[in-house]
Amino acid sequence: MDGKIKEKFLTVSYKELEERKSQYASYISNLKDIFSSFSKDTPLTVSFVDKDGVVLFTVGNSEDSTIFEGLVFDERLGNTAIGKALQTGVPCEVKGREHTNPKFFEWSCSAVPIYEKDNLIGVIGVSTRLQDYPPFTIELAKLIASSVTKQVLLDSALKEMNISKKFIQVFAEGNKDGVLILDKNANVVYINSVGASILRINQQEAIGRNVTEIVDFTPVILEVFRTHKGYIDREFIIESPSRGTLHFIKTAVVLRDENGEFAGVVDFFKEIEKVRKFVTSFIGAEARFTFEDIKGRSQKFVEAMRIAKIAAHSNASVLITGETGTGKEMFAQAIHFESARNKGPFVAINCSAIPQELAESEFFGYEGGSFTDADRKGRTGKFELANGGTLFLDEVGDLPLSLQPKILRALEDKVITRVGGTKSIKIDVRVIAATNKNLEELVNQNLFRRDLYYRLNVIQINIPPLRERKEDIEVLAMHFLERLSKSLGKEVKGYDKSFIEPLLNYSFPGNVRELQNIIERAIITADSDTLTAQHLPKEIFKQENPDLNFPDYSFDEMRKNLVIKVLFETNFNITNASKKLGISRPTLYKLIRKYNINITQHL
Repeated sequence: MDGKIKEKFLTVSYKELEERKSQYASYISNLKDIFSSFSKDTPLTVSFVDKDGVVLFTVGNSEDSTIFEGLVFDERLGNTAIGKALQTGVPCEVKGREHTNPKFFEWSCSAVPIYEKDNLIGVIGVSTRLQDYPPFTIELAKLIASSVTKQVLLDSALKEMNISKKFIQVFAEGNKDGVLILDKNANVVYINSVGASILRINQQEAIGRNVTEIVDFTPVILEVFRTHKGYIDREFIIESPSRGTLHFIKTAVVLRDENGEFAGVVDFFKEIEKVRKFVTSFIGAEARFTFEDIKGRSQKFVEAMRIAKIAAHSNASVLITGETGTGKEMFAQAIHFESARNKGPFVAINCSAIPQELAESEFFGYEGGSFTDADRKGRTGKFELANGGTLFLDEVGDLPLSLQPKILRALEDKVITRVGGTKSIKIDVRVIAATNKNLEELVNQNLFRRDLYYRLNVIQINIPPLRERKEDIEVLAMHFLERLSKSLGKEVKGYDKSFIEPLLNYSFPGNVRELQNIIERAIITADSDTLTAQHLPKEIFKQENPDLNFPDYSFDEMRKNLVIKVLFETNFNITNASKKLGISRPTLYKLIRKYNINITQHL
């Protein structure tokens, strides 16, 4: 606009312009932030005009001479979008010859009013030449006005609470929980991206709105606004019309101003699923073993593995039977690890180790104050901890009879209720049970519910004892030798016949677990890189009616094994051993040297 046009239109003095700018500094500052990288080559001009019609800020088209800082939009300018928006208080649009002033015939403009607590503050205008005017201009103006309003509201609220905007953003966005900051009127000052994701709302659109407007349920945080009292780690189950049951752990911190007056609330919240995952991770509730870790080649073992791999690709309940030490939990973990639930927790519970009076709360959890000595915050049960994963019921034959119908109901209905509670909690749990007892006999003796037995025994896996899979002993022995040698820092590379043959003729009442213990002990006591019979515990040679036929042994090897056996039986007492062998002490010493038997570690 040239000098004559400026003289014709009303303008304010430089001093008044600066005073007005200071009154609206927050709006101008936020507009500058938004358009800091706005190109001067753009055909658009964005302006901020105060409620009196004074242009306080413009940015954009450097060739636009129709609007400038200090210009006053009054009746002299005729029909304009900015003037109409100031008069009517609603968004307006004026294009080309809709203007009454010929100077604006080549221009079009959209204007959107800005309000603060129902009071008109001013107008955001977006203008350009008629031929460059896009159809979405008024929507763009609305978006700019909304963004500026929310940012100013945030700045104002943070200033009122004496909190730095930058600090709030860094603190909230760096928090793994949802963080919702509310002013004293329960308006959203800030919500971090985690919180917006949990509540499934738009982060930017939530700022400036009342908390009751951003969710479709009654926010429990409103109780804090009524009482002005916060809380720590309180559990809430909320019904949302759009999302169903929401389960949160929440902490509410009351904010107060310098005079001690209530100024707002910071609400920390996280979904119970994340809490469960953290707890199960903290207590090691995850599967460590895979099918690759389970060794064996016997026919019975191979059949057990075949069924286990089928079970892994099913969601059906599994019952694993076998003697103590056969590896039932390893099979359970491998099934979980191979299943579609492997991202969820693997929670194990030994049914024989739980006191009967605490069994129900252990499985289902309890509400605070449900019984004497109960944690006042309540506690999560194993079913909830295993949600989305697998619950392993070890020694299930020892499950208290009184608890069995409740376990059955949880498995069938997929819903539990905590002890002392009234709300139903949905669960998604796959159960794998294991026992060394004959459950069918327990059912016949009325010590185990028949319906629960059928519910658990959809897929049955029987793990044979080690004495019935002799061909697996050497496979397992070498596996344990290689693995344990590394972990124990010993360079033991193998074993000779004198070491393995007694093991092949041993009945292994402790099964695989006992064999692992024997190998570990042998590695620890070994003084060479090869294990021999002298590294075996004497219990191996004391077994009743042992099968001591060594068809592949030479006479010399048989004599060596006999000497070692008698030395173990006599606790390496040379006098007693020589008497039992029917030879003299010097002769026994010669045999010990000949066969390189190390007796010093046993004396």
